[in-house]
Amino acid sequence: MQITTKDLRPLLIYTALFIIGCYLAPNIYVWGKNDRNCWITWSNYINHFGLQNVYKLEVDYPPIWHYFLWLFGKINPSPENIYLKIHHLKYLVFLVEIGSVFAVYKVLLAHKVKNADLLPLLILGNIAFWYNNFLFGQMDGVHTAFAFISISFGLFKKPTLSLIFLVLSINFKFQGIIFLPIIALVIFEDIKKYSFVKILQILLPSVILQILILLPFILSGDLKLAINSFTDSVGRYPYVNMGAYNVWWLIFKNPQLVNDNLGIFNFSYNSYGLMAFFGLSGLILLPFALKSLGLFRKYLNVDFNFENVLLACVLIILFFFYFNTQMHSRYSHPIVLFSGALAMLRKDIVRFFLVSFAIFLNMEGASKILKGNIAEFETIWFQPWFVSLIFLTIIVLYLYDYMVLIKKSLKSKA
Repeated sequence: MQITTKDLRPLLIYTALFIIGCYLAPNIYVWGKNDRNCWITWSNYINHFGLQNVYKLEVDYPPIWHYFLWLFGKINPSPENIYLKIHHLKYLVFLVEIGSVFAVYKVLLAHKVKNADLLPLLILGNIAFWYNNFLFGQMDGVHTAFAFISISFGLFKKPTLSLIFLVLSINFKFQGIIFLPIIALVIFEDIKKYSFVKILQILLPSVILQILILLPFILSGDLKLAINSFTDSVGRYPYVNMGAYNVWWLIFKNPQLVNDNLGIFNFSYNSYGLMAFFGLSGLILLPFALKSLGLFRKYLNVDFNFENVLLACVLIILFFFYFNTQMHSRYSHPIVLFSGALAMLRKDIVRFFLVSFAIFLNMEGASKILKGNIAEFETIWFQPWFVSLIFLTIIVLYLYDYMVLIKKSLKSKA
């Protein structure tokens, strides 16, 4: 995924769109006041006491977000500027998201897709893509971008860079861990015949990077607090639903009022969600694992190509969002980038349109930012159960694609 002179035109296009996007971005946050107050407090604390001491506040965000806040604080050193310009964090998030769109372009270019430089604009210009950052004021686009770039480097047979971006993804937001199994399989398929020394050489840069990320907190004696931050937010809000229009809206009248520690048949709702996620994801990953391990190749031979791997990623993200409890609406955001890239490769816009439509309905239905007031929507389009059915339809469609993939893999060895 090297940058060449051929990339000059798309780089200029995406840079121009970045500048325009920053100019047009709302200069306020209209959602997530509590998060914003935290970021203001943390930025001021980092400015006064140093990045290395931020975990003394018992913050529950992984380290790299604090590096973002440290940079933001350097640009805006006074408490007044931090308070008034906290919305400028959108620009940092958007910059990384532009990088992910450029990565999509490089994937399309490698596959000789016509108009590879312009097709990613269908992602970038998609309201479901920029809603999460520009309106909702969240930064899920960052760990998503790092994960997509990691997978791209893995499939381009650059395992060292793939692991580096995987480390960045997980250290930005722990949800990046859902991409670990598929990325590990992609890398293992590439390096399994390497010598032990070469494998160590591939692993070493990502290990060093992880140490460097944690080094300030090691030196301040807060390593344990930094490590705990990866999982401290898990279970903090033990409700079946936190705004995601997923399967639980088809089961309960209002899952946002149901504690997910409750359940039936000696299993909590949280456990059922995790079992569904891990079980379905495991089934999706199984053919790739068998291929990597060299098992049953006589009967099944799934190719590690972009279409197949991106399809697996889309399904894993959907399973994570649709079946788990404690899900926010913004946790659907990674689907846009991955399904968009898959749609460009397969020239299949229908599924991408449905994905974008469902995500927008969920984000707006939960936040009502464009609506302008907190009164519940009366139209059917924004009803949680209706949007949940759209997501379920999307899952069925992608599962159908996956079954076609498996059928072709079986035929190839027949």
